Parts: sequence; structure tokens; C-alpha cells
Amino acid sequence: MKNLFLISLLTTLCLSAYALTPLELQSVIDEAKDSVDLLPAPEEERFVIAITVSLSMPQASLKRLGEEARDAHLALSFRGVGKEVVNAPNEKPKTILERYGKGLIARHLEDFKFLTDAGASVKIDPLLFSRHGIKEVPQILLLPVCQSACEKEGPLFVARGDVTLRYALDFIAREIESELKKKADDPTLLKAQKRIQEALNRLGDRP
Repeated sequence: MKNLFLISLLTTLCLSAYALTPLELQSVIDEAKDSVDLLPAPEEERFVIAITVSLSMPQASLKRLGEEARDAHLALSFRGVGKEVVNAPNEKPKTILERYGKGLIARHLEDFKFLTDAGASVKIDPLLFSRHGIKEVPQILLLPVCQSACEKEGPLFVARGDVTLRYALDFIAREIESELKKKADDPTLLKAQKRIQEALNRLGDRP
């Protein structure tokens, strides 16, 4: 971004260079470089850990995952609540409100009580499921989050199956380690590794 700005600025200077002496031109170029160095750097890519689940899962598994997510400072993400109202054939597509019904979340809060009573954080995020084509749960995803477009839009790593959160995060940590052997010092992988390790540290020593 800074290089593009500098090239554009220098091109403009060249077009008007006939009015400047070589010494004046060099002085202007040096000032331009100093200005470019002061421009804010683009926002660093960061990562979030998403835990996608469903109330169709065995309640014991869901509660265990909720307690583990709580300890790791993570949330459980659900596609929705209750029964989705689907389109009839050849019917105009429904909005989210029409598909799930007005007040549906409020009417189904009791469904999540066993999780919230255990201190788990619950998110309703149908966009997460549709964006990443999630059909089966549970899944633990390591996702890039950027202010603008990310280099990689989909999940960086995914762990699937009814396993403990620590097992899933350990699996992702091993996958990252394997990739780092091929791409040593890759900044994206190193940031991903740090994010996973933070969650593992919060979980402590458990299966």
C-alpha cells in the first residue's frame, strides 16, 4: 500500500520536475518518503476460534463442550433456534426474520439454559454456517479475521468430531506444526499457532 502511494507520488513529481532543480527534486523525494513512513500500517491479520454446534447433539456432549469453551474464553455458535420456516416451491426467498419467526429466539431461550447455567457463552450465527458450508457439527474452526479482504477467506484449519475441545485444539496445533516444517517462519502460521496455544493454555492440563 505504501509502495503504491510512493510510486504514484513520484510519478506526479516527475511530471512537474522541469520546474525543480535536481537538488530541490531530491529534497521533495526525501520528504515524500518520510511522509509515507508515517502512514498507518494495514491492520494485522488475526484469528478467531469458532465452535459450531447444534441442539441436535447429545446434551452431555454439548454441555461438556460448553464448559470447556467457557474455560478457554470461547463461545458456542449455533445456526439458529427452533424450526426454520423454509420456502415453498417457487416462493419468494424469505428474510432471516421470516425464516426463523419473530420472537423465535426469545421463545427458545429455555433450550440453552443448561448451557448458560454452566457459564457457557452462546451465539446464534447463521451467517457463519452458510459462509463456510457447515453441514455437520461439531466443528472447531480457526478463521482469519481482517479489516479488508483476507488472503485466505475460508477456515485455516478445522477439527471435526465429537471430541474434547483440548483434543480438537491439539489436533489443529499439530497441523500447524506440520505446515511450519514446510513453511518455516510463515507469519500467518506463527500467528495461528499463537492463537491456538493461548486457548490451550487456558484449558490447562486436561484430556
